[in-house]
Amino acid sequence: MIKLVKVNKYFNRRKRNQMHIINNTSLELGDNGLVAILGSSGSGKTTLLNAIGGLDKVNSGKIYINGKKITHKRAYTVDKIRNLNMGYIFQDYKLLENMSVYDNVALSLKMIGIKNKKEIQKRVNYVLEEVKMYRYRNRPAKMLSGGEKQRVAIARALVKNPSIVIADEPTGNLDSKNSLQVMNIIKAISKEKLVILVTHEVDLANFYASRIIELQDGKIVKDYENEPKESLEYRLDNKLYLKDFENINNIDKDDIKVNIYSDNKQDEINIKLAIKDGNIYIQSENKVEVVDENSSIELVDDHYKKIDKSIYDEEKYNLENISDKKYKAKYKSIYGIAKSIITGFKRISNYTILKKLLLLGFFASSMFVVYAICSIYGALDVRDIDFMQIDRNYLQVENTTISVDDFLKYEQDPGIDYILPGSGGVIFTLNNKDYYQTATRPAMVNGYLVAIDTITADNLIKGRMPENEYEIVVDKRVVQSVTSDMGMAGSLGIKTDEDLLGRSLTIKNLKDFKIVGIADTEAESIFVNKSMFVNIIANATGANNVNDWFSSVYKEETTDSEVMDYNLFLDDITLTKGRLPENDYEVIVNQINKDTMKLNKPIKAQINGEELVVVGYYDSQTDLQAYLVNNNTVKYNVINKQNSMTIYAKDRSQVINKFKDEYRLNIIDRYEKDRSDYLEYKKDSVKSAIILASIILAISLVEIYLMMRASFLSRIKEIGVFRAIGVKKSDIYRMFLGEIIAITVFGSVPGIALMTYILASIIKIQSASRLFIVNFQTIGLSVLIIFGVNILVGLLPLFKILRKRPARILARHDVE
Repeated sequence: MIKLVKVNKYFNRRKRNQMHIINNTSLELGDNGLVAILGSSGSGKTTLLNAIGGLDKVNSGKIYINGKKITHKRAYTVDKIRNLNMGYIFQDYKLLENMSVYDNVALSLKMIGIKNKKEIQKRVNYVLEEVKMYRYRNRPAKMLSGGEKQRVAIARALVKNPSIVIADEPTGNLDSKNSLQVMNIIKAISKEKLVILVTHEVDLANFYASRIIELQDGKIVKDYENEPKESLEYRLDNKLYLKDFENINNIDKDDIKVNIYSDNKQDEINIKLAIKDGNIYIQSENKVEVVDENSSIELVDDHYKKIDKSIYDEEKYNLENISDKKYKAKYKSIYGIAKSIITGFKRISNYTILKKLLLLGFFASSMFVVYAICSIYGALDVRDIDFMQIDRNYLQVENTTISVDDFLKYEQDPGIDYILPGSGGVIFTLNNKDYYQTATRPAMVNGYLVAIDTITADNLIKGRMPENEYEIVVDKRVVQSVTSDMGMAGSLGIKTDEDLLGRSLTIKNLKDFKIVGIADTEAESIFVNKSMFVNIIANATGANNVNDWFSSVYKEETTDSEVMDYNLFLDDITLTKGRLPENDYEVIVNQINKDTMKLNKPIKAQINGEELVVVGYYDSQTDLQAYLVNNNTVKYNVINKQNSMTIYAKDRSQVINKFKDEYRLNIIDRYEKDRSDYLEYKKDSVKSAIILASIILAISLVEIYLMMRASFLSRIKEIGVFRAIGVKKSDIYRMFLGEIIAITVFGSVPGIALMTYILASIIKIQSASRLFIVNFQTIGLSVLIIFGVNILVGLLPLFKILRKRPARILARHDVE
């Protein structure tokens, strides 16, 4: 039962071209019968039918379907009511063209929760038999004629056994034969169901309808019970009634019998017949159509007779008798995520060549997205290895003369582990005496001194920890600089970590240092015993001072002005008079100076403002001429020569604050300063790289948007059909989501894989290794962006269109 109470609907409301298309309409329709709605074009027939069927909204009033209100309700509620109570027959069929006849009809059962295959098969086969379409059940809908499509549409409407059938000009696109067949089926249905029919064929309405409603300008002008006529003057286009022809000629001669029927005396017939081997060959200047059992034309040897009620009284339809009553109608989803994805892959496999070419666009776009993301990450990626030379725990006081007393005071600070005079950078010499050709070709090993006790065996990647003060550990950054193509060690045959492990490094005046381990701290560190700091700094060349290093390597003797630790030369010297310089500012000199440098007397040489006092003379096997003092005095000398100091702090922030606030010194965190300087240096190049990558990314995303939109626009009609027959919005979302995922997998994933391979190959080249970051994070983000954008762009226009009612979707100008 249907009830309308003061229903109004406007087109272009409150505009100059406003149309009041349903005008204050009230109406009640019973539980069965065929109600025909008549009216001229534009009178509001289809709009009223759409409103009754829940396909369109109204501006005011109330509509009830079997006692349930559908006006001013959520779309889901309206969809549920109309799907469980109504079946729809449309003028243009609204079949899903790529689906078979069987699947089109079965879809209606799935929408009301019937999933049992046997029950579906039983019901679908029954209704297809009733509409004479069973033999075409496996044929795609797009291969059917107009009449066949309409019969399938009727079967789809009836298979769920609705209480109400909505038929919008079901004969509008059919010939007379199919029109009668469709009307006979509809009339048979109306014996048990309420059928609401919109038609412009008044004769058909008068013959079939039990009630007729006439509309004019949106108003009901007539509403009356119709007593169907006993007969209908309705000639079928496909039937030729031979006895009604004006001219009939018979030729009966020997074995030849020819009957000629013509509706015009002037018709000229010029036919040649040839009969051979039982076949008849016809030649004629006129159009010839052979009528046989497969022809749509039928020759009737009789006069035309009007159609009477027997034509539809013979039609019988009762789906309830064969349906299992345990299956109750429920508004259910027809698509799950898994099924949607599988269906999406199947749909793509059936794409036309043109649509498959569209996948190349997704392929290219995905490559650009991966390129852009990896490029942006590469530009923004700042690693410690890019800027960090010195250990991250070092603080430095630069461009400041530090007195020995202050230096010694700072060393006693509880927040400080140790202090190095200067930057702590030194150059060791690597000799390869394995071959005669390389014995005289030393290589530099450049690094920064760090106390060995700041690392443990866990920091080592090769080798072991030192066991004495002449065993050292170097960081892999030092190893890489030595063994790289640019390093001089390469010419010595030292190419790998293993080649360097166990080698000896030298500094003038000191014993050889043996490399026993390789650490990984991301800094150019050389880890030595603290006791060796002063002598290494005093005798080594400063870091990066290549010219001084060359001079020190090839200089064979020391000058008499050099101040050195006497402990380093105990094996070389013999004390000839006096004693060793065990106290600060004491010195022993070569005995050749005994006449000019008197024992226990000061000399002109000063350290830290203090004159050195001679306490002994020595004789040297190697003709050493240096001033030999104790380690402290060497340390004071080194401090005096430096204008900076490097601090290894236990608590960096505490030390920084104390040096700034209490000592008024400009102390810096080397790690933070180097990082800041590096970022400033890279700022312009990073900005350019990000802008370029962002442009590429934006173009790629716009391309994806345009392709997804083009794909969507081609599907609007399909969306409208799904909504018109009652498919849930969520099912349509899932259906499109599955196809979007399938498109992305087919089109985008290969592009992602290819660009990942290309970029991974590029970064293996040393000079391009930092241009891109190719890892799980960047590729994962690219995948998320591509899938996310595809899904968002694919579903956003769908969201906009699904906000409309089905009638509005189908009314779009770009549906076809």
